Amino acid sequence: MTIRRLILAAPVVFALATMVSCGGGNDGSSATSSPDGSTGATATNGPTPPAGGNWLNPGFEEGDQPWVTLHPEEGVGFTLSQDFVHSGASAALLRMRDPASAEGAKVYYLVQEIQPGELPEVVRGFYRVENWQKNTPRQYLQFVVIAFAPDNFPPDAANYQLRYLLAGADSTPFAIGNAYFVFVNRGEPVQGEWVPFEANIKDDFQRLWGKVPEGFDKLRLLFEVRWDGKAAGDGPAEADVYYDDLYAGPK
Repeated sequence: MTIRRLILAAPVVFALATMVSCGGGNDGSSATSSPDGSTGATATNGPTPPAGGNWLNPGFEEGDQPWVTLHPEEGVGFTLSQDFVHSGASAALLRMRDPASAEGAKVYYLVQEIQPGELPEVVRGFYRVENWQKNTPRQYLQFVVIAFAPDNFPPDAANYQLRYLLAGADSTPFAIGNAYFVFVNRGEPVQGEWVPFEANIKDDFQRLWGKVPEGFDKLRLLFEVRWDGKAAGDGPAEADVYYDDLYAGPK
């Protein structure tokens, strides 16, 4: 089995704020249904997760619910696709097609909110990238874990986050006060094959924040493809990113 070890970014913890994104999509806003060196994250080869753990419909075999997106009015939602699947008949597809004239930041979202009672130990799953056209420096894949209003964290921020950079980013994308970035892979995404990933989010919260969230209102998990800090004229930003067989729960 091939394992690429976690590379941690330098801690990105500044004065705590209720902001959840800087120059990009607001990962902490309301979710809306889609219209159509250490022990942490690793990219691994391994068997298909047996079930979704705390998640419902982890393999997208029962339609799109209860998966949602954020800001569907911006055309950043997901669709179900049968073109490429890791198992079963369907996978979630984030289809990014932005012209050279686009600027600023844009995030394509796949989101589920859960109330598991306690933080899951691990998040794992598979992604696949096709048609990766990168003409701006900060175009990348990530998944984000957000604990809202945990009882044992300071009330300065509305939520506390871990952001796992899956591929496409070789440095911290931006400064954010209530999150740590964790590098799973600093290279460009492999195209044309399913890539497994896994993160021990409970251990990472303990190691980076010094505690595991308890008594939180809800847990939001986001799987994204995005770009930040794009200048008009950088060139088009395009990608087809598939997610499948996602899991959150015990090891």
